[in-house]
Amino acid sequence: MSKPHYQANLNAHLADCELNYLRLRKLLPDKLNAGQQLCIGVGSHALHIDVRECAPYTSFLEVSLAQAKTQGWSAMRLQLRIYHDAKLAEVTGSRQVYALRQRYDYPNKQMFHRDEKAQLNRFLGEWLSQCLAHGHRSDITVTPSLDPTGTN
Repeated sequence: MSKPHYQANLNAHLADCELNYLRLRKLLPDKLNAGQQLCIGVGSHALHIDVRECAPYTSFLEVSLAQAKTQGWSAMRLQLRIYHDAKLAEVTGSRQVYALRQRYDYPNKQMFHRDEKAQLNRFLGEWLSQCLAHGHRSDITVTPSLDPTGTN
């Protein structure tokens, strides 16, 4: 007897992405610029947010979770795409995986769960909720643009 085929729940996925967008908007500055960095401390951990790209309707962020005592080491690294017009924030990649699929066959070579992307979006939501409830923003820095014209 084979297991039933995994079916992604689009309504739940969009709800998670919408809530993550709302949580991020509370944590991030109103105006995002490429090169901006933000650190939010929660207990002995820190959530680092790097703004990689900004466009009128989308932004690309890299979020890493690190233990404060071991700077440089991160237990989790996520790539996020923020869709400002749709008001959604979605995990698009993780560590060396630059394009997560909505579902995976199981078992697979990478040993991803069938709903890996959904789990990472929920994980992000939990950490953003912890940051909102118990975190403190420790610093915001803006890295100068590499483009001398200022157009990025």
